[in-house]
Amino acid sequence: MRSLVQRDTIVPRSLSARYQVDSWDAMGLAVTTRPFDAFNKSLFRELLSPFGQVIPNMAVAGEERSIDIFFAPAPETVLDPAELGRLAAMLDKPALLEPFRSQLSEAEVCNCLLKLFLVHTESYRQAEREGRSLASDNLPRLWILAASVSERLIGAFGGQMHETWGEGFYFLPTRLRSAIVAIAELPIIPETLWLRLLGRGRTQEDAIAELLLLPERDPRRNSALSLLVSWRISMEVMEQVDSEERRILMALTQAYQEWEQQTKRQGREEGLQQGLQQGLEQGLEQGLGQGLQQGWQEAQMAIAQRLLGEGMTIEVIARVTGLSIEQIEQLPARPPEPPSAV
Repeated sequence: MRSLVQRDTIVPRSLSARYQVDSWDAMGLAVTTRPFDAFNKSLFRELLSPFGQVIPNMAVAGEERSIDIFFAPAPETVLDPAELGRLAAMLDKPALLEPFRSQLSEAEVCNCLLKLFLVHTESYRQAEREGRSLASDNLPRLWILAASVSERLIGAFGGQMHETWGEGFYFLPTRLRSAIVAIAELPIIPETLWLRLLGRGRTQEDAIAELLLLPERDPRRNSALSLLVSWRISMEVMEQVDSEERRILMALTQAYQEWEQQTKRQGREEGLQQGLQQGLEQGLEQGLGQGLQQGWQEAQMAIAQRLLGEGMTIEVIARVTGLSIEQIEQLPARPPEPPSAV
């Protein structure tokens, strides 16, 4: 059971009222022409929806731009590290998530920071309108999730590793409330699995293999498996795929096969269960009918037997009881009961 605590959640009203949400297909994958973009949004939606509000493509003020994923934890929810790994610590307060599959550029970091500053500005304005103070520690944080990032770029923005977080996490100067996650540098441990699924090359392939090793009854495994399969199908329908995408298609083949087998197995089990249930219901109904019929017939034969003992003719008994003459003739005559003592 998740532990509960009281917490203030800051979601600028003017932003949350103006966000745009992708449509979702039947498998829960965001409908888009960019398969990886759809996959990362769908993955975070699947992982984080039980804990708070997940907003893909949230619009921000200024010229047309949107935050890839904005997450606001529910007021009384504590994210479980056993379920979400490092994401639990990353998202204990409202946050912007910006995943990048290609090499991260300075322009992209600047654009992410600009969106963060616009969100902060709107948060301050909202606090001022409501007549309350707003501590900077309660402002949303930016997490740039980069499959590939250079040391030069991290240094240019003042990124520093933090001993508490370990390898792969580079925090920008404190006031920026931002961090770059170098996915390829993350340690291969269960706590980083969900982040490494957003990597590329060997990093992602290993993460997919680890995902398949999770217990079959683990709901996280089944949910992520469905998303990976949907991503694979999305790439297959594209007319052109590069060498990187071909490698991912190969890595997803086992995931697809397991998903297919699991789906068939579930279908067989559900079909068997449904058949058993229907058979049981029909059996009960038939048994009840047979029991009532048999009980009625036995009662009528007992009546006929007594009437025979009273000397009544077979033809009359047949008309009274509804039994056939043959049935009555086979009954031994039952002597009449003695009169009761007065």
